[in-house]
Amino acid sequence: MIYISEGLLYVCFAILTGGLLLRLVPEGKKPSIQVPNGLLLACVIAIPILSYVPIHKLALVFAKDFDMTYSSILKSILLDINTGKAWVWTTIGSIGLAFLLGLKAFRGDKHMSKVALFVTFLLIVWLGYASHASSLYGFRGLVTHSAHFLAVSVWIGILFVTSWFAKDNANWDAFLRWFSPVAIICVLVTLLAGIVLMSFTTPEYVNAWMLPYGQMLLIKHLLIVPLLLFSYTNGFVYKKLAKNNANFNPKRWLKAESIIALLVLAATGVLGQQTPPHKVKETLQTVSPSPLFTSIYKGSFSPDIAVKFTLHFESVLMLAAALIMAGGLIWMYRTNKLIPAFLMGILTAVFGYFGLMFSIA
Repeated sequence: MIYISEGLLYVCFAILTGGLLLRLVPEGKKPSIQVPNGLLLACVIAIPILSYVPIHKLALVFAKDFDMTYSSILKSILLDINTGKAWVWTTIGSIGLAFLLGLKAFRGDKHMSKVALFVTFLLIVWLGYASHASSLYGFRGLVTHSAHFLAVSVWIGILFVTSWFAKDNANWDAFLRWFSPVAIICVLVTLLAGIVLMSFTTPEYVNAWMLPYGQMLLIKHLLIVPLLLFSYTNGFVYKKLAKNNANFNPKRWLKAESIIALLVLAATGVLGQQTPPHKVKETLQTVSPSPLFTSIYKGSFSPDIAVKFTLHFESVLMLAAALIMAGGLIWMYRTNKLIPAFLMGILTAVFGYFGLMFSIA
């Protein structure tokens, strides 16, 4: 349940950020997009509810461990722990934002959207304040996590809202002219901030694959590969295809890209509720190794082992298959075959996963 709530939380932020940003874009630079105001309002209301799920779980655990009442533990969490403090401010901000979205003047006033977007930015900062990185590294962790999540929300938010709520294909070239650079900047910020976050939470990246956190982090990174491939084709290959094929529908491909993006957000949601392995050996004293790792690893497992890369025939074969699938995705895009391209994108991540895991087995 907690993993689902965390994933849905990220989706709500993406829809809210993308929907509000697109309201500020001139009509001539985007397709006709109609995001139901009720959906934005639902996302705002859901944010504090979904954010409360891990707090509820924490309160239940502490109440049992310390033999205290749920209410007394909850009060302590909300007043003394970063996660609780962030939730209080998130709730206050969400109430204000919900009130703003409920105003009739909001629908026709772009200045109201700017205010709503600023409040959404504050909600993202408070989410960063509640993160592992912030609790461990203070202001550096807060800025890094917030920048990472903001970039993801802008990139995936615009992508998701445009692909699912665009009513036509009008102004698509004009849309791509500004969205492609924005997406590139967001990707770069996401990657740079992600690397810094990894140095905070997962300094032993490869060794961390022994743990559930490391496995999910690896899966997330591998899912980013087909996401970037779809971004490349939708951003750069599209123009050539549109000139040669008048029936080419870019929305179908953006929807496929958005589904991959949702998988990345789902993996991120799982990561957010697992223990980061700052020191893998110490973490293995309290956290069981990943069943995925133990099912593939051929050697005898112990917390003291150090994972090393060794190219085997199986790993080379899997990595080669991943490259073929990646190339096939681009080729399928050029021939306008969506389902094979989507499957090849997923297989790129799957083969890449087994290629890397077989290399340490």
